[in-house]
Amino acid sequence: MRRVAVITAGADAPGMNAAIRSVARRSFELGYDVLMVKDGFEGLVRGDVEIMNKKMVSGILPLGGSILGSSRVGAEYAVQNLAKIRDALTRNNITTSVIIGDRSAVAVAEVFDANGFPCVVIPNTIDNDIFGTDFSIGFDSAITTISDALDKLHTTASAHHRVMIVEVMGRQSGWLALYGGLAGGADFIAIPEQPVPIETLAAHLKQRKEEGKDFSIVVVAEGYPTGTHEPGPAGRPVAGYGLAEALSSLTSLSTRVTVLGYLQRGGSPTVFDRLLATRLGFAAIDAVREGKSGILVGETSQHIAYTGLREVMTQPHTVPAEVIMQAKTFY
Repeated sequence: MRRVAVITAGADAPGMNAAIRSVARRSFELGYDVLMVKDGFEGLVRGDVEIMNKKMVSGILPLGGSILGSSRVGAEYAVQNLAKIRDALTRNNITTSVIIGDRSAVAVAEVFDANGFPCVVIPNTIDNDIFGTDFSIGFDSAITTISDALDKLHTTASAHHRVMIVEVMGRQSGWLALYGGLAGGADFIAIPEQPVPIETLAAHLKQRKEEGKDFSIVVVAEGYPTGTHEPGPAGRPVAGYGLAEALSSLTSLSTRVTVLGYLQRGGSPTVFDRLLATRLGFAAIDAVREGKSGILVGETSQHIAYTGLREVMTQPHTVPAEVIMQAKTFY
C-alpha cells in the first residue's frame, strides 16, 4: 500500500492547487492514500500531517496560492531537522513525498534523497529557473500579469511623456522580464543574462525621443546589475530604482518606477498552467507507481521528462541566446 505525502514548498505560484488536485486524483485512482502536509517542510517538522480525501481537492483547480500553505526553507534547515523529518515520515507510514515547489524545494528534496526518503519533485515557480522542464508551473500566469500591467502603464506613460521602468521578479533569471516584456510591448528589456552598459540604454531612450516617441516602457529583471542603489528587503538589489537613478544622471527624461512584486505570484492560474500542473501531477504519481525517486518531473518539447535532482541543481536554466536575439528586433 502506497501512502503519498503532498508538500507545497518555497515561494507560492499560480497552479500549485491544480498540481495538488492532479496528484490526489491520480493517487485515488490507483488506490493510494494521500496525506497533506501543512505549511511545507516546517509543517512536516512539526508533524502537521493529515489524511486527504476527494472532497478536499474538489473545486481547487482555479484557485491561486496553496490550500496546504507553504514555507521557504533551504537544505540546511532540512539537515538540522533530519530526525524530526524522519520521525514524521515514519510515524505516518509515508512511502513517497511529492514536493511541489521552487529551487529551494528542490534543494530540500536533495536532502530527502540523500537520506533515503523517496521523493518526486514538481517544478512550480514563476521564475522558470529550474532545469529539467521547458516551463515551470506558474510562469505563464506571471507573464500574463506582467503583460496586463504593461498594457495599463502604456496609457499613463503616454499621457505624461515619461519613461516607465517596470521591475519584475525572477531573481538572477530573465525569463519573466523577457517574455513578459515581449508580450506587453516593452521598448527595452534588461535581463541578467545579457546586461548592457547604462549608456546604451540611455542612448536608446534618447533616440526614441528624437524620433518623436515621447514615452518608453523599460522592463528590468530584479537581478539585473545596476550597482547604483542600496539593497532592498531580504538584501535584494532594487534594480528598478537603481536603473532610474542611473538614467536620471545621463538623460533629462522623466522616469517613474513600478515594482510589480507579489502581484506576479497571485491570482488564478492561466489555462496553460492548469494544464501543465495537471500533466505533471499525473506524471509524478505514475513515476511513484514505477518506483522512481530522487527526480524532477518536467515537460520538454511537450513530452514528460524525468531528471535527477543533482542535475537539476547543478545545471542552469537561462533564457536561450536565440530568444534574446529575436527579442532585440522589437527594442
